[in-house]
Amino acid sequence: MVRDKKRILLFALCLLNIFLLFKMFDTASGIPAYKDLRGGIERVQAGIDEVDAMNRRLSSEIRVLKKDQKYVQRLIKRELCYVAENEIMYIVK
Repeated sequence: MVRDKKRILLFALCLLNIFLLFKMFDTASGIPAYKDLRGGIERVQAGIDEVDAMNRRLSSEIRVLKKDQKYVQRLIKRELCYVAENEIMYIVK
């Protein structure tokens, strides 16, 4: 009687192992799905790093714009083609 219970338990455990083995290599929830999710995480992390770097550049530019008036004037002249009262603009084509 005890031997039969052990055999039934062993058989059930073997079936469970076989089921878990198939489940591990299943494309929807196993190792392939894990690799796909891992790749997605890496792509999202790369995007976050890129946005973070851009955020740092913009923050440093904001600090410079708040502190350095000469830089602001040079930027206005370059980006908006601004000319001061005592300057002459030459347009060369």
